[in-house]
Amino acid sequence: MNKFIANSTADSPLGIPPGRKCLIVPSGRYAGRAAILYADSPSTIKLVRADPPFANFSTPSDVVTDSADTPFDAHMNSGGDIYIAYIETSTNDLKFVKLTFDGGAWLVGAPVTVYNDGDSSYPCICKLSTGRLWIAYTRLSGGNYYISAKVSIDDGETWTMASDPGDTLTSGDDSAYCKMVERNQYQFVSYSEGGDKIAYRSKTISAVIWGSEVVLASEGGYDENLTAAVSSDGRIGVAYVSATGLKFREYNGSYWSGEATLDSNTVAWPVVSYQGGEAYVLYTRSRGANMNQAFYTKKENDSFSSPEPLDVRKADLKKLLLYNASSGSYEDKTDEAASSETADVFHSASNALLSAVGDALFIGIDEPFNYLHLLLSTTGAGGEVNWKYWDGQTWKAFTPVSGTWHFAAAEHDLLLWSDFDSIPDDWQKKTISESSCYWIVATVTSAFTTAPVGSRINAISNLKAISAQV
Repeated sequence: MNKFIANSTADSPLGIPPGRKCLIVPSGRYAGRAAILYADSPSTIKLVRADPPFANFSTPSDVVTDSADTPFDAHMNSGGDIYIAYIETSTNDLKFVKLTFDGGAWLVGAPVTVYNDGDSSYPCICKLSTGRLWIAYTRLSGGNYYISAKVSIDDGETWTMASDPGDTLTSGDDSAYCKMVERNQYQFVSYSEGGDKIAYRSKTISAVIWGSEVVLASEGGYDENLTAAVSSDGRIGVAYVSATGLKFREYNGSYWSGEATLDSNTVAWPVVSYQGGEAYVLYTRSRGANMNQAFYTKKENDSFSSPEPLDVRKADLKKLLLYNASSGSYEDKTDEAASSETADVFHSASNALLSAVGDALFIGIDEPFNYLHLLLSTTGAGGEVNWKYWDGQTWKAFTPVSGTWHFAAAEHDLLLWSDFDSIPDDWQKKTISESSCYWIVATVTSAFTTAPVGSRINAISNLKAISAQV
């Protein structure tokens, strides 16, 4: 399922990896109802809801209108109430708001100031099994960034004096990011500090004093790309990005596993999810400028599987064929389209991607897709193409939802349809040059005076963030 919800003008619509934006009502009459939270603009946080199979979403509604253009976090309790921690726009104060779940909808309460004696950022909110609410956050003081944590014992109505930062867990450095989880009557705050270490502090949920810092990693290169999750049997999985790639460590209640390297490429946005007792790590891998592809890996026994694309419809193409009308020949340029080499996607008869009337570019993937990313070394001029898909009987013309495009820009994001639900139901597979795919074809209808030459063509978008129900 891929469903378009909204365009956002916020700097980080889904925040940073530790934050949660996709929440599912766990029980009761409305069990399974999803609430999706996102920053719609630099000051507004909105909510949309949907029921399985999530084909239709509600009209977005405002839940916060005084947010700074910085990440926020959310937590849902067992009854479906949502707790949001965010930063206020004009003051950088740490604030809280509760959305009460009533009759299938969320009712927005009055915002409460949690901390106001210095700039705050990057909050992480967690409700413990005791009923207490905790917010861990980054606090700026004296030029250094600290991880602090505050507690509410009355479901967020009060948070002690607003000038009180709460418990300060770190010694201060030039950056700090955190994630809080509960495991078997213990609360853990994992954090990166100064880019130099990944560490945590913990305590029993009834205790006042936090335990000493435990360092999990010290290679360096750490930032906000840190997250953690707890399995049903009480394991804690921590994923983080270092200078040499994506790493993972797991705590089983007695000891921490060794550090596992999951991906040595340029990666970001790790998400840990335990499904059926198995640890999955989702993340994005850079495939080049403005191209970030979602991958996942699964822990199997004591090691992780080789990373695989999360969605083949947002990946390299299964097949790219160029048809030259004058020679009546196809050439397979699939490998060239996937490579980072420049000016290598062309038909040998014309030395161009497309040139004369009747020339055609065939793009095929195993499943219906809705997006293409195209890089040209030579932009086209003077020519025109039409776009078609195969409906089982004929090639049916359509206009991409992002508008007509005639290979006239060096880089282009071509949105064929808004989302997967908008893809035509009659699109069928077809075998061309011994390759069975869902094909999109661009056919020249007016000859180019300057013929385009391709460098890279795929279905990899500039994916900025991932948020998952874990």
